[in-house]
Amino acid sequence: MTSTLPAVGAVRRWLVLTVVLLCFLPAAMDVTILTITVPTLAHELHASPTELLWTVDVYSLLMVGLVLVSGPLGDRIGHKRLLLAGLAVFGVASALCATATGPLALIGARAVLAVGAAMIIPATLALIRQTFGDGRDHAVAIGAWSAVAAGASALGPVAGGFLLLHFWWGSIFLVNLPVVALAVPAVALLLRNEVESERQPWEATSPLLSIVGFLGCAYAIIAFTHDDVAVPEVALPGLLGLTALVLFVRRQQRSAHPMLDLSLFRLPALRAGVVASVLPVLVMVGFELQLVQYLQFAEGLSAEAAALYLIPMPVAAMVAGPAGGLILSRTGPRRGVPAGLLLAATGYVLVASGTVVPLGLALIGFGQGLVQMVASNLIMATAPSAQAGAAAGIESVSYEAGAGLGIAVFGTVTTVTYRLLLPPGTSSSPLQAGASQETVRALTDAFHTITWLAAALTLVTIFLATPKAPAAHAPAGGA
Repeated sequence: MTSTLPAVGAVRRWLVLTVVLLCFLPAAMDVTILTITVPTLAHELHASPTELLWTVDVYSLLMVGLVLVSGPLGDRIGHKRLLLAGLAVFGVASALCATATGPLALIGARAVLAVGAAMIIPATLALIRQTFGDGRDHAVAIGAWSAVAAGASALGPVAGGFLLLHFWWGSIFLVNLPVVALAVPAVALLLRNEVESERQPWEATSPLLSIVGFLGCAYAIIAFTHDDVAVPEVALPGLLGLTALVLFVRRQQRSAHPMLDLSLFRLPALRAGVVASVLPVLVMVGFELQLVQYLQFAEGLSAEAAALYLIPMPVAAMVAGPAGGLILSRTGPRRGVPAGLLLAATGYVLVASGTVVPLGLALIGFGQGLVQMVASNLIMATAPSAQAGAAAGIESVSYEAGAGLGIAVFGTVTTVTYRLLLPPGTSSSPLQAGASQETVRALTDAFHTITWLAAALTLVTIFLATPKAPAAHAPAGGA
């Protein structure tokens, strides 16, 4: 698609980027915006802890499979058309979420919201690649996209808290509608629709296997939070999920036209980018969910006070993307991954030890923003231009898989640890953690435990996600 670049003027390219980021912002923010509303939803909708966990998590988990359809679909029909369709679905689903009358209705509406977001996210990445090609401007544009990705995830609870201060909980979804209303005409007037000349065959089995796989595994993890859980409740969905994922991988390997092109994983830089996208997002999103619950249930903060507490994270994350893009265009990505992860790990240690917590949150946000920028650049710049949609699908799958599994894993570890620390005969629901000093202490200790876990996982990721020296040359040179 690089041959189209001369037709895209310099000013127009940056206008395209602005519009693309506007479209991407609400889809990225909705990954975490519900975390701050957990106490409110528990009270207003009478939702159980398990229903609350699924309300937050179904959005990311469904997108893991859905982007496998939408990424290649954009190559077939054009990413502009895909983006417009995604915005329409996202707007309707936002209204459905805001008017949900019960937890099951909200979970269903969040599932529809995931359909729209699964069109928006890969389309925005592919449009950036088509517009900016592989030059230095591409690194800056990907840095801006990554800043929105990391910043929006951290900003979600903050925005949710301020909306709850003035409006009812449904406002966190209705706020999407003005953004959609602005984005649709801007996309229609400014963007060009470009279709790949080679159209791949279409099939529904692969995304279905992916969705079943991740939902099954997530259900098995979340089942640990159920009271008096039986072995079959964990083993059967877990086995179903693992089987579906194995069948999915085998199908992609054998297909002449895979929906997730695993051949791209032969590129070392792209593999490093995927690991650098999945694990840090898993840790940050899972940690952030537990942080906002700890602040409200153990510390007794209101939603708006908890939102103010979190502000250092999104501010630092949004600064990290553009700053990192400029720095790494000169130094290359090899240094960016370990630097960002070390900063984030230091932040988790500061939070876990209870010292200089605002600085710790800022380090987490900046480190995550830097790593997300490097990871996105590695994935998108390493793949051939004709496979921009496939690469965007991989990037989206990586991000959403990390977010979905992070919510499930950290939510489960916190709940299990909390129950182990409780005195006998005490309510085992974290939603009632503020009932006594014993429950507050148990939730506090559980939160510190998962924060130390976040620091450890972040340090381990340094050894798994740092690009090897030979692999760093291609992306760096492209930047």
